[in-house]
Amino acid sequence: MKHNLVIAFCITAAALSFVIFGETDYLWFVLGGIALLFISVVAYGSSQIQANYFVKSINKGRVKAIALTFDDGPDPESTPRILETLRENNVKATFFVIGRKAVEYPDLLRQIVEEGHTIANHSYSHHYLIGLFSSKKLRSDIQRCNEAIRDITGQVPVFFRPPFGVTNPRYAGVLKDLKMESIGWSLRSMDTRAKNKYQLIQKIISKLKPRDIVLLHDHLPLTADTLPDIIGHCREMGIKIEPLPRLIGKEPYETN
Repeated sequence: MKHNLVIAFCITAAALSFVIFGETDYLWFVLGGIALLFISVVAYGSSQIQANYFVKSINKGRVKAIALTFDDGPDPESTPRILETLRENNVKATFFVIGRKAVEYPDLLRQIVEEGHTIANHSYSHHYLIGLFSSKKLRSDIQRCNEAIRDITGQVPVFFRPPFGVTNPRYAGVLKDLKMESIGWSLRSMDTRAKNKYQLIQKIISKLKPRDIVLLHDHLPLTADTLPDIIGHCREMGIKIEPLPRLIGKEPYETN
């Protein structure tokens, strides 16, 4: 784990600082710099899932195509529109669903599976303080989402995406215990902040490249409005859209 290496480096640097600067007025400045460096690295590693700092995530594909992934659904208004667009264009996507929403809209979850898309785990609660959950509470939350998905679809997901893309050492232990794969992304659409469809299209198309895992949200009307254009631009650019399991070469559900 990269975090352990950073801890070892900072401890070593602090020990050397005592040896080198112990008799000078610079010691506390140096120690303060080391502490600031540690805090900065940990903050960056926690918030940037691509850094694989606490948890090793799959952030890019293996083949020259892209995958579309949708977080925070299902949504009774936007998800059906997104499914209609995907169906009309013969495109398969992955939906990282929130467990409590899956329980509220089970028919949508079944529709997603029936139309050939992949269901994945995005936690049960999607609580804004989930990053502070204990290992026991985090495990319960993730497992509860898996159980909700299983009860509705008959499938137990292996893919998990941490809410907000924030990780910590507890995620590493829990996911290992549950035998689940952390899935990140290589292209964040920022559809939660886009003001209009043209801004969203430009954000995606200007940075899109083969092997990208694209992060979108299926609870946003703007994303549903823009999806036909995104798919159309991909085809104009000659970029193939593949299901996430095929892109990364991993099975999405428990097989036993």
